[in-house]
Formats: sequence, C-alpha cells, structure tokens
Amino acid sequence: MSEKAKILFVDDEEAIRSLILTVLEGDGHTAHGVGTAAEAVQAVTDTPYDLVVIDKNLPDGSGIDLLRDLKRKHPETEFMILTGYPSLESAIEALRAGAFDYLIKPVLDLDLVTQKVSRALERRRLLQQAYRGTDQAGSDAGVQAQALVRQAGALRAAVDGGKDAEAKELAKAVDEAARELARQLGRG
Repeated sequence: MSEKAKILFVDDEEAIRSLILTVLEGDGHTAHGVGTAAEAVQAVTDTPYDLVVIDKNLPDGSGIDLLRDLKRKHPETEFMILTGYPSLESAIEALRAGAFDYLIKPVLDLDLVTQKVSRALERRRLLQQAYRGTDQAGSDAGVQAQALVRQAGALRAAVDGGKDAEAKELAKAVDEAARELARQLGRG
C-alpha cells in the first residue's frame, strides 16, 4: 500500500468520479472530487494536494491548460491526466505540461490506477527528500541533490524538445539518483 495522501480528482462524469474516489479512499487516501476546472482551481487554492488527477476535457476548459496553470503555481504537487480519447499526441502534450502519468477511460483496471497513484506519490516523496537533503544534509548529499535537480531539468528539456529516447534514459537516471540519495539520507 502506498503512502497516504490528499488527492483531488477532477472529472465532470459523476460515475467515474465516484468510483475513483471510492478506490482512493479505500486505499487510505483523503480524496476529494470536483467536476470543473474552476472548482479545481478553488480546491487547490484552499487545500494543498499531494496529487491532482485531471480529465483532459472539462466542461469549462482544457484539462491540459488547467494542469499547466496548477503545475506553475504548485510545483510540489504531482499531476496525472485522464482521458477517454487517448492519442500519442495528447499523452506527449500531457507529459510536457507536467503530468507524471496518463490514465485512459474507461477506467477498468482499478489496480492499475492504484499502482500509478502509488508511483506518483513515491516520486513526490523522493523529490521532497532530495530538496530537504540539499538544506539539511552534509556536503555529499547536498551535491547529489543538486545534481539530481540538474538531471530533472535536463529531463524536462528532453521532453519539451520531443527527444523521447533521451527522456526515457534521463527519467531512469533521475529515478535511480533519487533512490540513491534517499538511501544515503537514511530515508529509503
């Protein structure tokens, strides 16, 4: 089971929202659902969330645009996009906008949802440890944390530049470096 977190689920389809909220709460998370981009902005303004899952098509705007806006204002939050109209182009657009992952409706494999949520929360935890390590740890861990931040920047540049193969390799390196740093800090 993953770490317990505050999760916001943004989807205008009540049945999907209810199902996913039930799954997330059953996994021990505090989950809240809203149906529009405006409600999502208000919810994130009122409460800090660990993870926000956003439907790509909302009645009052684009989920990708909402993701970009929220990611800029809340960089410590992880995001995922959900869509009923999947395509390679929309997946790449979601990742470039800052999404950790991409879910496809109808959501039939609820175990896959909980796995992806767990991975997103683990990534968030590791990045937070790396940032704390820069402030609190000795010089070795601080240097490693700074290198990790640089690798993450290179990863973002590769994703933004459409260099998929390079991005995959950088993502593996960032993940390995974060895990190693967490082990050195005695938290992994």
